[in-house]
Amino acid sequence: MKKNIWIIGVMAIQFALIIVLFLKGNGGSAEEALENVPVASAFVDTANVKSAVVAYVNGDSINSQYRFIKDKEAQLESTLKGADAQFQKEYAKREKEAQELIQYANSKQLPEDEARTVQERLAQLDGEIQELDAKMSNDISVKKEAMMKELNKRVEKYLAKFAKNKNIDFVLNYQEGIPIVLHGNPAFNVTAEVLAGLNAEYAAEKSK
Repeated sequence: MKKNIWIIGVMAIQFALIIVLFLKGNGGSAEEALENVPVASAFVDTANVKSAVVAYVNGDSINSQYRFIKDKEAQLESTLKGADAQFQKEYAKREKEAQELIQYANSKQLPEDEARTVQERLAQLDGEIQELDAKMSNDISVKKEAMMKELNKRVEKYLAKFAKNKNIDFVLNYQEGIPIVLHGNPAFNVTAEVLAGLNAEYAAEKSK
């Protein structure tokens, strides 16, 4: 199984401001409309706008060193091996039957109705194989998606506590191929602390 299949979802932060310029029917002005738009608390006092504190983590390091991911990868690989073994067993049974049918059909001239029955059964066996393969792939995909959701939830929950303790407003993610930080001052790289905290928290959970 390909390693590092886990990719921490990039947390995009969007600010949307909807301004109604013309209020038909009530004679309201654009200025009045603006007064009713909620203002982010950081910008309430325009003379003293709060500067955002930003830090970032290296997502590749989290992927490769977070023990939760390693455990889940091992579980998923074990599940995949078990599913593959079951598939091979079911495939072998159907392949054996198909080979026997083909040999039987080639051994003599079959009546038209019997030949049709053989063809229908061969098509049915092929359909069963495809159905088994699709089911196995879907089951693995569902488990992988569930693990991915749990991973993102864990990281998000921990970062919320970490950021609060450090008075950090935003924690961005840097990953090879999908950087949200084009350049980062190493002084603001909190990966080591976050990774240590995540692993410590996970170890504590496992020891219970």
